[in-house]
Amino acid sequence: MFTVYLRIMQQKNSNRVDRVNSLIQQLLGRVLLEFFHDGEAIVTVSRVICSKDLRWVKVFVTIANAESDAPIMAKLRHHIYEVQGILNQELQMKIVPRISFHLDTSARYAAHINDIFKKIEAEDNGTADK
Repeated sequence: MFTVYLRIMQQKNSNRVDRVNSLIQQLLGRVLLEFFHDGEAIVTVSRVICSKDLRWVKVFVTIANAESDAPIMAKLRHHIYEVQGILNQELQMKIVPRISFHLDTSARYAAHINDIFKKIEAEDNGTADK
């Protein structure tokens, strides 16, 4: 009986966490659009992972059209209190999760792996013709 109740609570909790993740991702997408409207870079919120107790949230951002990621991440971290303040105003929760920004490099890694596969395929096609 207790394990069934615990399982139901875990399902409800994860559903709530998923909904909060989605809401934070949408809100931060709009907020970051205001910070980078000058065309300095294209910054998208690729993933949001909230802790189970909803106190902390990791925000993974993907950066495009920038020479280097470091200045963009520095700008995000510099304005983190402003972004947190906007999030505090927009979310109507008892405890609003504290945000931390992280660079998401999964798209670059996937492109790198894809390039490697293309090179291997080109080498195989080149040696098969000889």
